[in-house]
Amino acid sequence: MPKVKRKRAAKRRTRSTRSETIFTRIGDAASRYAVAMIAGVTVVLALGAAALVSGGYVGLAGERAGAVMRNATVASGLDIRRVTAIGYDKATDADILGAIGPVVGASIAHFDIHAARARVENLGWVRSAAVTRLWPNTVHVSVREREPAAVWQLSGALHLIDQAGAVITEVDVYEYSNLPLIVGAGAPESVSDVLKALRREPELWGEAAALVRVGERRWNLRLKSGADIKFPEDDVDGAVKTLARLQTAYGLLDRPLEYVDLRDPSRLVYRELEGGDAGAAEKRIQ
Repeated sequence: MPKVKRKRAAKRRTRSTRSETIFTRIGDAASRYAVAMIAGVTVVLALGAAALVSGGYVGLAGERAGAVMRNATVASGLDIRRVTAIGYDKATDADILGAIGPVVGASIAHFDIHAARARVENLGWVRSAAVTRLWPNTVHVSVREREPAAVWQLSGALHLIDQAGAVITEVDVYEYSNLPLIVGAGAPESVSDVLKALRREPELWGEAAALVRVGERRWNLRLKSGADIKFPEDDVDGAVKTLARLQTAYGLLDRPLEYVDLRDPSRLVYRELEGGDAGAAEKRIQ
């Protein structure tokens, strides 16, 4: 019996030793973080007290405390070691990295993801972005790019814009020549509705050469044939649908036109060229 008791006691001691070893490792790791945290809090409190005593140095103390905390975080292994990004084609790696900034080696806990997202979204090609921390050492960027819809001409310069009128980037005269030209001051801010309406009518969109802002109130559509379509100030969508119906029913845009006036929905007028001359009388479509 005494021998059996000794064996059981030995087994219990062995199990106890293994359990203590596991908890010691976890405890050691937790202790290191706890010590670092306590040290950081102590430093913050000490600096805060010093600032209150001396007076006028609260901002400086805060900066020093922040630096201490950032250094402690980096020392614990929570430093940014890489940046990953997806979802972009027109923007470049340099664009994205430049917007994120020189963050490698910095504390991931103190990295401002909201400010970084704002900087990425300031890139012309970027419609929206998300910036996240992937612990312990990665910053990830997800991007949605803008879709080019037209080229805006202002003071001799050409700018690519999307369907909402947001300016993407400056382009050369031969770039994106397949897109309609937008002309006039303030055009990007008000072009969204007419672009959406035209895109819903592929036959009209294919004939569009330029959109000209008239008096900062309404639009003229210049066709590739050279004819002008005069849109009203209001209900551009309805005017585009009417024009599409006229094209389907009568092939109106296939005629040698000088212009089609859609400004009055109750009195639609068009003018044809006769023998290459703009001498024909106006014709009404009731």
